[in-house]
Amino acid sequence: MHKFAELNSAQAAQLFAGYCVSQGLDVSAVVVRSDLAELYAEAEQLGRIEQEFAQFLQQPGHPRYQAAAWQLSQPVTVSPGLAFPQFSPGLLWRQAPLTVLLLLLCLLVYGWQQLDWRSSSGWLQLSNPTELWRWFTPMLLHFSLTHLVFNLAWWFYLGSRFEQRLGAALLLNLTLSVALISNAAQYFMVSPHFGGLSGVVYGLFGYFWIAGRLNPAQGLQISPGLIGFMLLWLVLGFFDVLWVSMANWAHLGGLVAGMAWAWLLRNRPAR
Repeated sequence: MHKFAELNSAQAAQLFAGYCVSQGLDVSAVVVRSDLAELYAEAEQLGRIEQEFAQFLQQPGHPRYQAAAWQLSQPVTVSPGLAFPQFSPGLLWRQAPLTVLLLLLCLLVYGWQQLDWRSSSGWLQLSNPTELWRWFTPMLLHFSLTHLVFNLAWWFYLGSRFEQRLGAALLLNLTLSVALISNAAQYFMVSPHFGGLSGVVYGLFGYFWIAGRLNPAQGLQISPGLIGFMLLWLVLGFFDVLWVSMANWAHLGGLVAGMAWAWLLRNRPAR
């Protein structure tokens, strides 16, 4: 069986496992101690189980979980505040090292920008297309703290899930190819004066959007609300009605590239 989560409440883990069993899903809770339990499941059912787990984390006190426990003669009460994934930097590093590395690299580059803007932008912007690294490095540049936090939050949310399900090597290939396509789109359609990880973020978003429909077993779905938000943000950027200047062609190029990746990997199983 595959370990897919840890919870900092043994009761919460047992409650979720019992609910899954009542739904015909093979989930086991292994209690390490009272404040740590591991959840295991069969790989073939992980897609549906992870969807159920996401709902459980949002509403751990919902009556359906207690009802399932009563059906199994295992009544358990749980406080909503207990059902949060166990956070561990070491665990995060083992599960998504590439996601963490790129996040730290963007933070270091942002610090460099604050110390020496001229030097950092001179090295990383696509000002000289004959220097091949410049086709990738604009993704490391961010022009405000809001820009940085917004992109890194999306990168962490999407990138870590992708890496855990499909591996670091595939995330690296997708990131570099999407960065190349999105940066090229912005360079040829507008100018070399741009930067940000948002092209790659839109690539991951495009992947999740299409993979959730073509291959739900990968477990990389994204909610309709987030889909609507990302598409609306893209359209508003092109109409230039927002208070920020955005690399719209990089966003669009990244989105198309990510959707293409999802189609190419439509039959690939998740880890």
